[in-house]
Amino acid sequence: MQPNVPPTTAPGNTDWHVVDAFLTAARSGDFTRLLALLAPEAAIEGDPAAIKHVTPARLEGADQTAQFFDGAAKSALPVYVGDRPGAAWFLHGEPKVLFYFTVDEGMVQRIDFRADSTVLAQIRRRVSPLVQHPDPRLTGG
Repeated sequence: MQPNVPPTTAPGNTDWHVVDAFLTAARSGDFTRLLALLAPEAAIEGDPAAIKHVTPARLEGADQTAQFFDGAAKSALPVYVGDRPGAAWFLHGEPKVLFYFTVDEGMVQRIDFRADSTVLAQIRRRVSPLVQHPDPRLTGG
């Protein structure tokens, strides 16, 4: 169920930098920063199980994606799915919805919401270090 996506090709931007910067911007309601991290054609899509948890079936474009996340994702924690960074919404310590990010050239291209139990079983929590990064879109500077 998870997309097979190669790692980002942008020099110095690892996918987790982009994912973590996106989550920070979402939580803090930094709409301008969200837009800076999203590709113009960014999209969100939810699987049927995720839609039952009130995620959208589909949103298209950077503006709609940023509006959806603006001030949100406060209960999302950083995770790995296989070797790919993402986030997941947890309730009482259990993952309920995976946010699977597709990142290319330092930009979020797509976020897939997945709540299928086989996908959720692959989630591993990860520590999101606070790091300095030369790309101001990733540090909020």
